[in-house]
Amino acid sequence: MTDSPTLRSAVDKLGVMAVRRSTSPASADGARDDDVGGLGGRTRSVWLHQLILGASVMITVLLVQVIEPALFAYWPFSAGVGVVIALTAVAIVVPWHRLPRAAVSVIPFGDIVAIGLMSIGTDLRFGFFWVFPIMWIATHFTLVALVSALGAVGVIILLDATLNATGPSSALRFLVVLLSLTFIAITTYLSTRQTRAFKQLLRRQAKRLQGTLQRVSGQERRVSQMLNGLDTGIARLSADGEVLALNDTYVSLYGIERDEPQRPGGAIEYATLRGEPVPDNERLFARAARGEQFADERVWLFDTRGEWHALSVSTRRLISSDEPESTLLIVHDVTALIESERARERLAATVSHELRNPLTAIIGHADLVLDRTDLAPKVREELEVIAAAGERMQKLISEILATSRGVFREPTIPVAADASRIISSSLTSFRPAAAARRVSVIDELPPTAAVAGDGFRLRQAFDNILSNAIKYTPSGGSVRVSGEVSPDDVILRFTDTGIGIHSDDLDRVFDPYFRARTARESGTPGTGLGMGIIRGIVEDQGGSLFLESELGVGTTVTVVLPALIDDSTP
Repeated sequence: MTDSPTLRSAVDKLGVMAVRRSTSPASADGARDDDVGGLGGRTRSVWLHQLILGASVMITVLLVQVIEPALFAYWPFSAGVGVVIALTAVAIVVPWHRLPRAAVSVIPFGDIVAIGLMSIGTDLRFGFFWVFPIMWIATHFTLVALVSALGAVGVIILLDATLNATGPSSALRFLVVLLSLTFIAITTYLSTRQTRAFKQLLRRQAKRLQGTLQRVSGQERRVSQMLNGLDTGIARLSADGEVLALNDTYVSLYGIERDEPQRPGGAIEYATLRGEPVPDNERLFARAARGEQFADERVWLFDTRGEWHALSVSTRRLISSDEPESTLLIVHDVTALIESERARERLAATVSHELRNPLTAIIGHADLVLDRTDLAPKVREELEVIAAAGERMQKLISEILATSRGVFREPTIPVAADASRIISSSLTSFRPAAAARRVSVIDELPPTAAVAGDGFRLRQAFDNILSNAIKYTPSGGSVRVSGEVSPDDVILRFTDTGIGIHSDDLDRVFDPYFRARTARESGTPGTGLGMGIIRGIVEDQGGSLFLESELGVGTTVTVVLPALIDDSTP
């Protein structure tokens, strides 16, 4: 049985439309059973594919009814249409999400048989509809199912050729249809696999990005927690002066509302304590917002609780390759530091004042006694030592008081000093203490050792060295002082046979308040400040200090001072 030309044209157009619809991105990327999980996912996929075929068949049926109604008398065509309609009804009614995935394949394979019935004896014009089930199977099922579907189509074409005994032209037409379907099926199958691989790649990348985002978010939270845990106020501003971030300390200090960070807080900045308020446009936040850079700007802040805070404020420019430039406003509350400095000044002033009175009495009475003419030479010598020690103590107290008040002193100009004479005088002062501890003092100094330095400060350093040597030398030990004079340097060595210093403590004995292990274990009192003071004095005079010690053997302190250059020498 043959079709009329009008019917052929209509069916050809529907076939082309079906191919375009099936190969369009919307159909190729439709809902997949393994992609769209849960209730209705698989069902929607079945509906999408089967309803398109059913609608196309119904349109064809209407055209056949108008153009060639006699075709309905051909029972294979009517049976094929009936099967398609029945399969469409089944596709709509059956809850596919409750059935195994393989059960869905019944519908497209049934469609292949139905389209075969419609095509038998009709010159295969209705074979265009095979595109629908072939595309469906190629998109959502395995390669075995696809080959089986193409095999079924081939069997139907051969059966049709056998039953209708068509000529060579019809056989060629059958072959073209089968090859076309095979090409479409393979192309769809490969495209679907590529799409699935690409989607899987996107899922993995999305998962990695999600993990990276979570890590970055976690790091941001930890950074925020650390910044909020600091007792330093921090504000980050954009290049346009917009507030990007504020930590809790800054918000609390300035009394800022987090919802309106641009508005000035309840705290007021003052140039000085209880002085004049700083104008709004000159406040440190406003200056930082304008892009000004400054360091250690000092202001006083009167907060919302009625308390005064001394602030040290600085800015830092933040430049990053992946973010716009911004400014960091850093606020340190130095109130406690200033209060401690003031307390130290008050303590130093009090101690210095209280020490001056007894020292004045000691020196005054020593001078009165020295004015007598009936003193024995030995007694006069001892009184002179007492008077000299008192005068040096007075000068030290004056320097401590001046330093605590921040009084500026002109740098000391190096003058001539005789290191041998200074050390000899210091030895005279310490010999009674050494004798009391039964420590012998050996003087091996050269007759003179002219150095360029402050004699008073050098005496302070030598006193500290000899005091430590005698204090940490057991009874029966000795303290030896020797010196060498060269054209450039004067080398002075103070060697004792004391308890020594552990090798692990040698590098730390110059740290403030650090006492070596042997010193602590000996029970000898001390503050741990002496060695640091000694090194500071020696270096101020342009010299160097070296320390060597062996545990249980003794310690050697070597002082190298610049020799005094005689300008009169040609």
